[in-house]
Amino acid sequence: MKKISELNLGFNDAENYHRRENKDLFNTIFIKNIFFDKILQPSTFFLIGEKGTGKTAYAVYLNNNVHFDTLSELKYIRETDYQKFVTLKKK
Repeated sequence: MKKISELNLGFNDAENYHRRENKDLFNTIFIKNIFFDKILQPSTFFLIGEKGTGKTAYAVYLNNNVHFDTLSELKYIRETDYQKFVTLKKK
């Protein structure tokens, strides 16, 4: 049995898995759920949601891996830009 200090609990933010040395670990812990294929649909342009819902995890996973010939690029936006997206979604 491992001691707690010996456990690798990973990072609390998926952004850290964008670094080369962390990609393999992220690939082993990333879980593809029912939304994974939905975000790859041609009609999906943005992922919008509350903090901690997995937006960055999806983006990092797709940026680190080739999945069905999908090319992805990770872009970070400011909070003010995020609020504009939320307003557009509500309309």
